[in-house]
Amino acid sequence: MSYIRWYDKDPDLSHLMHFIEGLNDEVRNEIAQDLIQIMTSELSINADGQISDISSSGVTEYKRWYDRNITLHSAVEMIKNLDTEERREIIERIMESIVQILTEMNYETQQ
Repeated sequence: MSYIRWYDKDPDLSHLMHFIEGLNDEVRNEIAQDLIQIMTSELSINADGQISDISSSGVTEYKRWYDRNITLHSAVEMIKNLDTEERREIIERIMESIVQILTEMNYETQQ
């Protein structure tokens, strides 16, 4: 029996997570910050409350690839706590955001 991660149950979210996993730490951090900003502004999520809940969850060992960056860990856990409809909205916005972030970073390296 193989283990299926929670985000692999949604094909779009699975693709998004695998794409983010392949990026460098700087880009992941930018995306994580943007993700938190989008969720708090567009879904009216209380980021401080969410992050506080995540921090107090008692996780002491971070084994997953996204756990190595606390901002990315927080953003992914916030996505995990969304309902299906909210998650769909966020996936679309994050994909747009990733394109913008990568375009800006590519532009900056060209200068």
